[in-house]
Amino acid sequence: KSAYYYQGPGNFRDVLQNRRNDVIFQPRVASFDVKLFLSFIQADGYNPLTVEAIVFLVNNSTIADELATRFVGNATGVRAQRDALFHVLDSGPIRPGQLFALMEDQHIGINVSNEEFINGIAAASRYEPLGLFEAGFWADHWTYYLDLIDAYRSIYPDGEEYLMFDVKLPYFYSPASVRPRCEKYVLSFTYDYKGKHVRQLDATNEEDELKQKYQLEYLNSTTGLMTIDANWQHDSNSKKYLTSTIGKLFLLCTVKFSTRDAYGMGIEYEAGRPGWNDAMNGLPGMVGSGMPEAYELKLLLVYVLSVIERFERSIAIPVELGELMDKINSALDELEESGYEDEDLSSLPLDIPQELFSYWDKVSTAREEYRSSVAFEFSNATRTIESSNLIQILTRWIKEVDTGLLRAIKIGYHGHDDDGTLGITPTYFSYNITNWTLTGETNKDGYELVNATAMSVGTFPLFLEGPMRMMKTSATSDEARNIYRNVLKSRLRDDKLKMYSISASLEGQSFDMGRMMAFSPGWLENQSIWTHMSYKYYLELLRNGLYIEFFNEMRGGGMLPFMDPDVYGRSPMECSSFIASSAFPDPSRHGQGFLARLSGSTAEFLSMWILMMIGPSPFFLDEKTGNLRMHLKPALPLWLFQPEAENNDDDLTIGFLLFGAINVTYHNPKQLDLFGVAPERYVVMFSNKTKIIIEDSAMSTDIATDIRRVKQVESIHAYF
Repeated sequence: KSAYYYQGPGNFRDVLQNRRNDVIFQPRVASFDVKLFLSFIQADGYNPLTVEAIVFLVNNSTIADELATRFVGNATGVRAQRDALFHVLDSGPIRPGQLFALMEDQHIGINVSNEEFINGIAAASRYEPLGLFEAGFWADHWTYYLDLIDAYRSIYPDGEEYLMFDVKLPYFYSPASVRPRCEKYVLSFTYDYKGKHVRQLDATNEEDELKQKYQLEYLNSTTGLMTIDANWQHDSNSKKYLTSTIGKLFLLCTVKFSTRDAYGMGIEYEAGRPGWNDAMNGLPGMVGSGMPEAYELKLLLVYVLSVIERFERSIAIPVELGELMDKINSALDELEESGYEDEDLSSLPLDIPQELFSYWDKVSTAREEYRSSVAFEFSNATRTIESSNLIQILTRWIKEVDTGLLRAIKIGYHGHDDDGTLGITPTYFSYNITNWTLTGETNKDGYELVNATAMSVGTFPLFLEGPMRMMKTSATSDEARNIYRNVLKSRLRDDKLKMYSISASLEGQSFDMGRMMAFSPGWLENQSIWTHMSYKYYLELLRNGLYIEFFNEMRGGGMLPFMDPDVYGRSPMECSSFIASSAFPDPSRHGQGFLARLSGSTAEFLSMWILMMIGPSPFFLDEKTGNLRMHLKPALPLWLFQPEAENNDDDLTIGFLLFGAINVTYHNPKQLDLFGVAPERYVVMFSNKTKIIIEDSAMSTDIATDIRRVKQVESIHAYF
């Protein structure tokens, strides 16, 4: 139901992705989004599906009374309205829309504008995030946290240390839990009922009665509703458990590292839901894993390592997490002592070597024991890890992840008329449990439960998400260009449309893998052009400095508004969920967009726009002085520039609005492509008509600070 200042709710992935650039468009957002979304990290490494609108709580009755008097007045004639507003503000959590609706119902008039009123209420309150478990734990949701952090760092590099080490965040408490393997590895019939195999079913206990009973401790006896405290994990002293931001990121590193599959390649889809491509909804049942999350794990490990190395500070973690970390490292020690090495990367066996299986089994058991120990609360004990120790641990884990990433490319992908020899990373694996022992128990449907004792890995055709995520880990433009050229030669490329499909042909694949098998080729998630994923891929071209390739793809018809509207079949200003590819049986539909959607693709395009117009890191710390500075490093081809005036064809310009308030004009008198280069000179105009000329590629601390505050800065002219 819509209301004043309406916020949602919305699905976690959608809201997080759509808000990742908030701080770049409005610097006053600061670290709000980072703290909001990282608060939703649970002790088990997952998060709720639904993000609810935040609520505000006025700190105490005295402040509520002061606010009511301030905004209604203290005259005798408005006493009833003042008292009514006091009781509304003093009664617990409330959302802005609810507040205005109650005021309308009770005929409470205020003496200021709605905006001034709600700003005053918010300033005198604390806010609380809210979320709901809803349905399952998705494997990819955690992979978008770094986008928020990177956006924050691009505007507030001087705030990174405080955000990482000094901000304390809670853990979301979910009434659901991930089942251990012995409760979800099920002996069931094959799809054709000709035999039996082991599947991972009911992986999440969505109605964990013990966890729900624990939440009843936070029941409000007056209202009969759960209090806000029921949403957060507590310690053994019934205090909300708080950890530093870097501590929560290290928890993610540890839990996700422990969730690598038996071959050490992808991240297991162990909680019943897949990653970004939710049409692969059968893959968790196939004991599947994903390489997209493995590449993101490397990025997270590298970032956390860089933070520890740069700031050389220790972190405090729950003792339970410390025990999991120790067990992981002990299992790694045993793996190294076994002497196992991939003997011949050109012909790795599909059967999991016993040494790797043993490591996986021990670490999976350790993860299950950890989750059991923190299912209800953390203990009140913490463990401090010094930076030198953290550096050793994280460096070792990164090396292990790199080994798995290389192994995945060698295992490869296989599809219809495709032997997987292009060297492109696969996106998914399945695991066939080839040997098992019965536990003696059955699941709720009467199927026997098993413990796995041996596995083999299964492969799938190409999907675009794998190379897209791999490109995010590229160390150089040449590495990224090699990925791009391989994808260009692959069956992901739709040569007729000059676009990229979400997958190669799925012909011959098992219906077990997911709902996309129900669609015709070229339609929906079966080999169509999925606009959001295509835009993600194009964004990585730009991030990696493949400027020529990016703009060629854009103008070649891969991106709106350069698609032919007669073929696209709708306004070139409107994104579609998918475009029917040339694999679709009806040629008249090829290139036509279906299902208007304004979220995912738009978020990716906004990220492209930022890189094109502003650059990746407008604010930075000077390497010598450590002072804040600012520069603009656009990525703009010459064809986007226009003459500034009819009588001056030499000075080509392009302009945009920075932070929604500051007019920026780029001057390109040399008529060159401006790809990742800073200006030679800036002219900054202030609202008091003061003009400052900077003969440098970057602006000084005081000017950078004024621009970031959007303080009295009217315009910036940058000359290249």
